[in-house]
Amino acid sequence: MSAAALAAALMSAANAQAQTSQASSAPPAVAQTAPEAEADRPANPAPVVSNDAPGAQDIVVTGTAIRGVAPIGSNLVSVGLEAIEKTAPVNLSQLVNTVPALSTAGSLAQGENAYSYYSPQIHSLAGSSSNTTLVIVDGLRLPGGGTQFSQTDPNIIPVSAIQRVEVLADGASSVYGSDAVAGVVNFITRRTFDGLDANFQYGWADHYRSKSGNLIWGKTWGTGGVYVAGAWTEQSTLLNRYRSFSSLGDYRAVGGSNNNSFQCSPATIQVTGVSSGIVPSGVFLSPGATGTVANTQANAPCNTSIYNTLVPGQGRGNVMMKVVNDFSDKLTVTYMLNYNRQKTHSPNGPGNLTNAAAFGPNSGKGGQINPFFIAPAGAPNATQQSITWLATTPDGNYGEVESQSDVIYTTAVADYKINSNWTVTLSDAFGWNRSALNTINGFCTACAMLALNGTAQSSGSTTASDIAGQNVIALNLPLTTANALDVWNPVGSNRTSPAVLRSLYRANSENTNYNTFNQIRLNVQGSLFDLPAGPLKVAMGGEYYWQSQTQKITGSNNTGPTTTGSNFRVYNYSRKIKSVYAEAYIPVISPEMDVPLAYRVDLSAAVRYDSFSDVGDTTNPKFAATWEIIRGLKVRGNWSKSFVAPPIGVIGDPTQGYLYASGSIGTNGVISVPTANYPSVVNIPGAVAANTNNPCTMAVAVCQIGQGNTGLRRQLGGGFTNEVPQKGRSWSIGVDFTPQFLPGLVVAGTFFHNTFIGGVSSPSPSAIVNSAGLRNLLTLCPSSCTQAQIDSFANIANGATISGSVPPNVYYLIDQSSRNALNLVVEGVDGQFTYSSDLGNIGRVTIGTAFTYFTKFRQNFGGGTDFSILNTSGYNTTFPSVQFKNRAQLGWALDGISLDLFWNHVGPYRNWISTSVAPITVDGAGNPTGGGDRVAAGNTFDLHAQYEFGGENLTRGWQLFVDVQNLLDANPPFYNGNTNGILGGAWGYNGFVSNPLGRLVSIGARIKF
Repeated sequence: MSAAALAAALMSAANAQAQTSQASSAPPAVAQTAPEAEADRPANPAPVVSNDAPGAQDIVVTGTAIRGVAPIGSNLVSVGLEAIEKTAPVNLSQLVNTVPALSTAGSLAQGENAYSYYSPQIHSLAGSSSNTTLVIVDGLRLPGGGTQFSQTDPNIIPVSAIQRVEVLADGASSVYGSDAVAGVVNFITRRTFDGLDANFQYGWADHYRSKSGNLIWGKTWGTGGVYVAGAWTEQSTLLNRYRSFSSLGDYRAVGGSNNNSFQCSPATIQVTGVSSGIVPSGVFLSPGATGTVANTQANAPCNTSIYNTLVPGQGRGNVMMKVVNDFSDKLTVTYMLNYNRQKTHSPNGPGNLTNAAAFGPNSGKGGQINPFFIAPAGAPNATQQSITWLATTPDGNYGEVESQSDVIYTTAVADYKINSNWTVTLSDAFGWNRSALNTINGFCTACAMLALNGTAQSSGSTTASDIAGQNVIALNLPLTTANALDVWNPVGSNRTSPAVLRSLYRANSENTNYNTFNQIRLNVQGSLFDLPAGPLKVAMGGEYYWQSQTQKITGSNNTGPTTTGSNFRVYNYSRKIKSVYAEAYIPVISPEMDVPLAYRVDLSAAVRYDSFSDVGDTTNPKFAATWEIIRGLKVRGNWSKSFVAPPIGVIGDPTQGYLYASGSIGTNGVISVPTANYPSVVNIPGAVAANTNNPCTMAVAVCQIGQGNTGLRRQLGGGFTNEVPQKGRSWSIGVDFTPQFLPGLVVAGTFFHNTFIGGVSSPSPSAIVNSAGLRNLLTLCPSSCTQAQIDSFANIANGATISGSVPPNVYYLIDQSSRNALNLVVEGVDGQFTYSSDLGNIGRVTIGTAFTYFTKFRQNFGGGTDFSILNTSGYNTTFPSVQFKNRAQLGWALDGISLDLFWNHVGPYRNWISTSVAPITVDGAGNPTGGGDRVAAGNTFDLHAQYEFGGENLTRGWQLFVDVQNLLDANPPFYNGNTNGILGGAWGYNGFVSNPLGRLVSIGARIKF
């Protein structure tokens, strides 16, 4: 991401809107490089707020530790306050999701909780536990949040407190340490504020509402000031059934697959035992069915998506106080305190049972015989059944999932001027985050099993332990009409007792995550001596950072309701980091030297050393140069090494065999295994040719094993696999053209190259069986794995435990433990064109566009063969690699009225998720080479209309606006899959790059005193 991406994208969302009149237009955001002499400054620098106190021009610069020096060789973008204000974003994610270079550009900024895009991601350079974009506030780190990977949430800061956003799309670990591989997003808050500014807006779409308010009040005095800023938002829940593209179920009519299931009410039935004759094959679609259908996805009859939530409802409130004061001409102290609370709410759909045993008369099962048992009409002599059932209820209340995040964040910065050249700065940032993800009155699978066959086992076994490693067996015998479950009759005629029906939705779980951090930094900077082109400036310093994370998880132990049968686990992680760094700014040629074709030349060099208490140490340098050939024409470039430390929550708890919250050891179901890579797969009992019931042979390309959950999967933390920091190497070269002869024109282009080595990932089964570097992670046991193999695999000796019961026969072991598995090479171009001109009586006209275009996106797992995923989405479940995104703007402003039209474009790409209809072709090593479904280009238009009151009365500066997103109410391009990495993602659209709301109309007002 560069000025090409952000200046036109954020500016495209704001710049023309800011041109409300000739007298009060907001200047466009522009890329800044080295500081220039006053006479050489651009005509349109990043704006400074007029009501800030003296000293507001003390610039906090992103990407460098040297005050007053923008990063050399990089495309730093600064979007000023007036431009940000006039976009009226609900939160900061909505603001930055207009940037084409972000992985989630165009997606909905609502419902983030646990997954990859809790914070911005530049250039799709991995996600999840391989976060490569550093998000900071005023140059300091934020507390982690969520219930998995400790992602930072910039939305804890009220929008009204933001003065500008600076984005640097280059490796910056030489300055900031971990995470800054793809770049840095720095949200810079106002220094001071005087007066009152409040804005409110209300938005609506089909079956959706949004309300928000932002305000700031402040008071300044001669040596500083204080202000309080706050924000409040409410965004409603959107259910699947209100959008046709997410609730079709069977998508074959639109070129997709049948996403229905056999989970129906009443149940679908496979007969597994008869009193006489032959057991019929196939599935009876109801107890009254006289014949069966093949047990294939194409025949699945029931659409359960209509019960699901498309977008969780979200509410957020936050408040921030900031105090700054100059205690003398040498000492300035700044203190900030922030509190945030966020909640999400998502109603559950009905629970279900899959392939659960049920016993009838003449089965010989005694007390396990269900009194409501009905043999299918086509198999009246059936005595045993395998039931697949949807647990609908008369009231339609199936519980809910809710999350809550509470954050306390504070910073203190003391600047002391030693003399006119040297300054020492002591900074301290402290943060605490409590994130909880809870299920309330969810479906109790064990309760349903106990009422169906008298045990908590889907097989109906009365001897298998319900808790692995313990001899605990829950029974509900004998089954009677008072305690049994009727799955053979629908709601209305169902014979289940009210008490049993109520017990089905009594499962509760809680995942509470506590993150705490403290960052202390001492920085000394100043000028060493003068060179012919100016002073050589340096910065040096050290940093100490500690972080702790505690995860408390409560859930079912598989013996019944969680009120009487639950488990509780606590995971503890911690980390300490010691760092030192140094940076130099070297002016080589200045304008005063009058060198032909070298108006200005600047160099910089930086290096940082970080020592981690858990994953070793790393050293990361950066070198950069800017060559301004003539005034307004610059060529820039840089090279850097950067890194990402594995999140501490992914390292795992060493006292529990390196288990961690999102990992587990337990049973695993069907996986597809290439026979060429694993010849012994043909000897696995029950192995069949993929998507058929035919026996597996060497003539079959892919075999499926694990029917009936006969495999074990482990996902332990990175401490088990000796994870090390994830490494990045990047370089970029760019050109900026801002000609003096045509003010208002900005043309910029940047070619970027990023190599990401050893990205932390839990490889998918598909990646394991098809990647040469990971194939050893699957162990096949044709004669059943031994107990010793199972205990060793589960790391029992070191404190790990198995979740659930172990099947009598385990035929494969698959290791999905977190490891340094992912390697990426990403190249592309960020481009920008913007032109703004005052045409007198006609008004001010602005046109612009910004785009990101990837030219290379290659990866491998575990050091295997490289393959391209360019212009695809779905192969990696935590980030897309769509080739082209663009956002263009046409704006007009005159006498306080402004109109702006935006065009958002996502180019066509291929769906490489495993559910694509068109097969994904692979090479001899199993790596993808082509195929997949073609996903159409996405095009939406946004319209913003605004009026700002003039004159000299009380309402001067007040604004009224109407904002319409997705003006033509276009549906997202059809995507045959589900982007599970986004909370609320649903089948039928790609939540990474598309917004499911449809036309969203918002009206708002801003008042100023």
